[in-house]
Amino acid sequence: MNRPRGPGDASGPRGHARSPDGKPKIGVASQVSGDLTLGVLTPFLGGWYYGGLLRGIARAAAVEGASVIAVQTLDAGTDQTEVREPSDLSYPVAWRRVSGFVVIINAVRHSYLAAAQETGKPVVVISHEVPELDCPVVLPDNGTGIHEAVGHLVEHGHRRIAFAGYLGAGDVRRRYEAYRDALRAHGVEHDPGLLFPVEDNQMSSGEAAARVLIGAGMPATAVITGTDANAIGLMRGMTAAGYRVPEDLAVVGFDGVRGAQYSLPRLTTVDHPVDTIGRTAAELLVRRVRGEAVPRGTRLVATSLVVRESCGCRRDDTAEPPALPPLTRLEAEGRAHFRERTHLQGILSKQYVVSMDLLRAHEEDPRRLGWLGRTSARAGCLGLWTDRTHPDPPLDLVGVYAREKPTAAQPLVTPVSEFPPAELLDVARQDVDTVTFVVPVKVDGSDWGLLAVVDAVETRTGTGREPINHWAALLTVALDYQQVLATLREQEERLRVAAEYDHLTGLPNRTLFLERLREAMRDGQEFAVLFVDLDGFKVVNDSLGHAAGDALLIQVGNRISHSLRERDTAARFGGDEFLILLDGVADPYTPAQVAERLHSALAPPFRLQGQEVVVTASIGITLGGARYADAEDLVRDADIAMYWSKSQRKGSHALFDVAMHAKAVVRLQIETELRRAIERGELEVHYQPIVQLVGGRTRAFEALIRWRHPTRGLVLPEHFLAVAEETGLAIPIGRWVIAESCRQLAAWQRKPGREDLRISVNVSNRQFWQGGLVDDVAEALRLSRLHPRGLAFEITEGVIMNNVGLARKMLEDLHNLGCELHIDDFGTGYSSLEALHRLPIDALKIDRSFVARLGVDAKSSALVHTIVLMGGNLGLQLIAESVETEEQREHLLRLGCAYGQGHLFSVPVPADEAERLIS
Repeated sequence: MNRPRGPGDASGPRGHARSPDGKPKIGVASQVSGDLTLGVLTPFLGGWYYGGLLRGIARAAAVEGASVIAVQTLDAGTDQTEVREPSDLSYPVAWRRVSGFVVIINAVRHSYLAAAQETGKPVVVISHEVPELDCPVVLPDNGTGIHEAVGHLVEHGHRRIAFAGYLGAGDVRRRYEAYRDALRAHGVEHDPGLLFPVEDNQMSSGEAAARVLIGAGMPATAVITGTDANAIGLMRGMTAAGYRVPEDLAVVGFDGVRGAQYSLPRLTTVDHPVDTIGRTAAELLVRRVRGEAVPRGTRLVATSLVVRESCGCRRDDTAEPPALPPLTRLEAEGRAHFRERTHLQGILSKQYVVSMDLLRAHEEDPRRLGWLGRTSARAGCLGLWTDRTHPDPPLDLVGVYAREKPTAAQPLVTPVSEFPPAELLDVARQDVDTVTFVVPVKVDGSDWGLLAVVDAVETRTGTGREPINHWAALLTVALDYQQVLATLREQEERLRVAAEYDHLTGLPNRTLFLERLREAMRDGQEFAVLFVDLDGFKVVNDSLGHAAGDALLIQVGNRISHSLRERDTAARFGGDEFLILLDGVADPYTPAQVAERLHSALAPPFRLQGQEVVVTASIGITLGGARYADAEDLVRDADIAMYWSKSQRKGSHALFDVAMHAKAVVRLQIETELRRAIERGELEVHYQPIVQLVGGRTRAFEALIRWRHPTRGLVLPEHFLAVAEETGLAIPIGRWVIAESCRQLAAWQRKPGREDLRISVNVSNRQFWQGGLVDDVAEALRLSRLHPRGLAFEITEGVIMNNVGLARKMLEDLHNLGCELHIDDFGTGYSSLEALHRLPIDALKIDRSFVARLGVDAKSSALVHTIVLMGGNLGLQLIAESVETEEQREHLLRLGCAYGQGHLFSVPVPADEAERLIS
């Protein structure tokens, strides 16, 4: 990311002051109404940690008569809980409003902070060291609390003390280092086997750590966790498994969250003084703003151990609460529980009301911020982007809210560096714990602007679940909904005015086309109807989205129109289907000539969302004549001819004849019987061995579908798979094949010596793109208890190259499950080496067309040799398909191919026969 430019780097919407050398400048921090304003850059705006820090900052600011602007750097509604990477915020939000910044963890990139410092804004960082910058860093002194915790556990007699935490977080890493130092200080040898890394700082990771501890045979008698959430989750996991805390395992957490005192047993924890850390950072920033010499370096805030029962202490031995009789103590805890519950119920109630208001965006404009009146907010302002290309992008202030009195008139447009308005900061100064929050009105790809709200700091909700974050997310959805409604109204109006034209492509629609077709039939002129259906449109629509699909249809409509005469009619019939009425069929505009012209017009790639997409069209042709009395019959027969051409070869065309109608009836019969076959369990899986070409040992099987028809016997896939693919039946069939193959392989592997046996399953185009493949595979593996390494999937180049970017994500998901991925029929598609290099491929299957010509065609031998060399260089396995003769096997061995399958070894056979082929 480029270094963000300050508002003074170019003249903004209002123009900015310039230095004597002519360069724009932002100057040292501006102070609204002559008062100090502290900026805070933070990933989140609430919760015990971020909220606790903000509360400490706000209280320190209040002592100095300063106000606080807290800017959330992550999108609203984010499901993140760990901040592994800084946000990509680049706009100078509130730079002209604040005097300097406190930065919590890695809220923004170093370049953003460097740019702020260049404009004279001092920076103080919390819990994240930034060696590139001249700024103080405030950290919790993890060592003091951890040393206390280790010493306390040693006093209890523990020597096998484990550590469980997310080492991707800097604070947790420092806690782990302090844990090792403390062990050495108490004469306990550090055992690396007692480190249990977890995936994040949440309870679920603590539960996972409990499972690992139990699976390892409980090697520790005590454990210190990176966070309280980890600790509470670990205790839950241990209790659920029948273990007792602290009798079987003593547990100490770190953070001092409220939930620690309500867990069973109550959690002994190291108190993380977030309020003090926030205060310290704010005080350092104020000193720097005032020009005091505050050197860079680390300031440590001491932590301390809070003893409860999870460490092994009895309740009467702990320091909480001191000297209270049991009944009084119980009553105090009950009241605390009641206050917590009442507070959270209040938040939920308000959130419900606000949600309902924002969901009624079609009734009341949410941009006016009237819904804030149902919340605790004191004031608010909404700014929507008008030009995000500007270095200091302007915001259109479309809504202002004030609870107690109307605010002064606001400028209609303000640069983001001057957002939020000064009046909001004046409101915020009236209460100690009140802050001006700024949160992006942004969810995923929708980025509307910024919402500023004056409210109290919320510390009792979960991180990322604070009300203002929820409001901004709902507001984003409401604005999206408004936009969609406006678009729909425009479309409805266009359809009302132009009822006979397709609103997307501008071409005649079905109604107008049939009207012109009937007119041509009445005139008795020579004419023809062409039915055009796009091949692969649904893949584009599902992978790139409906917007890309619409763009493709528009471009296709334009190319079709430009290929016709002015007197011909091109219409969009619906979905991805187009109809053409040729008014006159003489040379050079015979139907076949026009079809060829259309194929050529559609051949160049389409540019969609920065990607090149290739689609073809299958075309059916019907000639007008006296045998037709109804226009719908003409269209029906053109449709039948189109399906015939698609079944023969996609991207081709065919002229209707009467025999096609009979075949269409047969196709419908196959579809009906196939649906019944799925219900009745008439499908079978046969298995063809994949063998080592040297020695002939069976290494794996390919699973192949067969249909045991009640009257026609065993039906091969070439007689029904095309219908299954067209109708969507390929998805349930493919799901069943995966489940059955996993079940069968698991049964085979249960016998000794077969642990390395594998099975490969073919995946169709529709199943890959529309069938929920990853979920189906995970479920099949779970039910069969099969290790994923035994399962491979064969996917053709054509399926993958429909959309390499999205295919790569899906393939990586399958690969991450532990399954292998094979490219089927390699050499017949149009994949590039660059694309293959980026895909998680394990093997290439050399297409049968090359294998069949080995020893006969020198080019085929050269191609196979090239594929083998390329696969070897990429670290891929090579499997030759359809090996039929001993000469082909020997030729493949000479070329360096290790594996093969084909009738030379065995035809596909049922499972019981296949088992006899296992070496």
